[in-house]
Amino acid sequence: MVTAGGDDGEPWTSRLLGLFPTARPPVPALDTAGDRDVLADRALAGIADLFACYLLVELPALYLLDALAGGTLVTAAVAPALSVAALVPLYVTYSFGFEWRYSRTPGKVWRELTTVTGDGDPCTLRASAVRNLLRYVDLLGVPPLVVGVVSAVRSPTGRRLGDRLAGTVVVRTR
Repeated sequence: MVTAGGDDGEPWTSRLLGLFPTARPPVPALDTAGDRDVLADRALAGIADLFACYLLVELPALYLLDALAGGTLVTAAVAPALSVAALVPLYVTYSFGFEWRYSRTPGKVWRELTTVTGDGDPCTLRASAVRNLLRYVDLLGVPPLVVGVVSAVRSPTGRRLGDRLAGTVVVRTR
């Protein structure tokens, strides 16, 4: 029997809430640091987190700003640039907060990843700040993200520049 939640009978609301990280950090699988499929899952997690930032925070905020501006913001030629300009710091702040507090974002929970220090300890405030501030460097290049992708692909442990300077690594959870 199929329910609204799927074949396992779990309601979709429980599945959605299951993506929120818990305070108890998962056990990291440090031996997965160099796996190339971890890089692909990092990309999927990043896209999911970016989508969550846009859908849950930026879109309602832009709607409210447009309503306060009398409906002139959306029709303005500056709206797409404003959206991108607001989304980048929003995403960096979102990632920083989740990784500092839980060592993972909801996207990483979905892909069963976690951010840890080199010895497997949870991500610290300093490490999260460094790695997320360096996301701005990752965005450099034409097209954007060239620096971040190249540094992660060329690293034997899949570490981008922010990970290297923060002493962190993204690995699978057990």
